[in-house]
Amino acid sequence: MLRHTFATRCIESGMSAVVLQKILGHKDIETTLNTYTSVFNKFKEDELKKAEEYFDSINSQLH
Repeated sequence: MLRHTFATRCIESGMSAVVLQKILGHKDIETTLNTYTSVFNKFKEDELKKAEEYFDSINSQLH
């Protein structure tokens, strides 16, 4: 349970999947991605929202 919590917090902090894979000792990146899919999906949604807000701000400056 502690390992999963550690990995989840690393993802939430912005750590890349490749770095986390190395820390956890997963031979294949798919193991890391499959184990923490839900966390990566939430992280992805949050990051896409940031990009969308940024693009909206640029668009509003141009018009």
